[in-house]
Amino acid sequence: MIYCPYTNKDIESSSTNKEHIIPLSLGGSNSFILPVDNKFNSEAGSDIDGELANDLLVLFRRRSFDARGHSKKKPKILSKNSSMHSGARPVQVEFAGEEGLKVFDPVRRRTLSEDEIYGKEFNSKFNISRYGRLRFAAKTAMAGGYFVFGEWFRANVKHSEIRDLMNFNLNSERKNFEGFGLKVIDEFTTPEEKDISQLAVEKFFCQVINGSCVYFVPGPVNIGITVGVLGQFVATLNVPANTEGFPFTDENDLGHAVIIEGGKMQRMSYRNLAKKAYEHLPNRS
Repeated sequence: MIYCPYTNKDIESSSTNKEHIIPLSLGGSNSFILPVDNKFNSEAGSDIDGELANDLLVLFRRRSFDARGHSKKKPKILSKNSSMHSGARPVQVEFAGEEGLKVFDPVRRRTLSEDEIYGKEFNSKFNISRYGRLRFAAKTAMAGGYFVFGEWFRANVKHSEIRDLMNFNLNSERKNFEGFGLKVIDEFTTPEEKDISQLAVEKFFCQVINGSCVYFVPGPVNIGITVGVLGQFVATLNVPANTEGFPFTDENDLGHAVIIEGGKMQRMSYRNLAKKAYEHLPNRS
C-alpha cells in the first residue's frame, strides 16, 4: 500500500502514477516526484497545475525560462479572444518576445503582415485566477511536505486544512473554513504591517533561485511553507503543526528547502538557503 497525501488514503500501487510535485511546465524536475492516486493526479493536472501554467503572468515567466511541459512545446503567450479595429475584426494575438506581435486572422486563416497591423489598435482579454496560486501552493505544500518529511509530516502537520484549500472552488462555502488555523498569503495579497518584513524575505528568497522552490520553516506551533515558481514568489502557508519532535538535523537546520534550477533538484537546510540568498545581496559587507 502507498500513502497518497492528496487523498489522505493508503492505496494499491496499481492505482498510482508518478506526480511531478512541481510540474515541468512550472520549472519542476524528474527527481521531485511522488506516487499518488492516478485519478486525482489526472484531474489536478489540468484543474490546478494547468490553470497556473496558462495564467498570463506565469506564461511570461515560462517563456523567459523556456519552461516546457511533457509535450516539449515552447510556451506561447496567446490571446485567442482579441480584436482589431475597435472590435470589428476578430483576431488571435501572440506576444512573441523579440519577434514582436504576431496576429492571426482566423477568418482568412493567415498571419497578418507587419504592414497590416502597423499602427492598429488591439483589444485582448486574458483570465488571471484569483485563487489559482493558493490552490497550487497548497497542492505543492501537501506533496512536498510528505516528500521531504514522510510520516512525520503525516502525523504532526494539520494537512487536512491544506487539503481543503487545495480543493477550494467557487462552490465552497465560508463555513467550511471556520475555525481554521491555516493562514495564507499570496503574491496578490496586501500583507498586514507585522508581516511586511517577513514577506519581503520570502519574496527575495524565491527571486534569487533561478527556477522553482518549496521550503519549510518550523515554528513553535506551526510550520511555514513557501512556494516559488520560476523566480517568483507564489504563496506562503502557515499551517498548524506539532513541531516538538521536528527532525532537526544538519539537513533540516532551521528548516528544509527543495530548489530546482535547470531541471535539477537540490535539497538543503533553510540555513544554507539563507546563505545562498545572502550571496545575492547588493553591497553586502
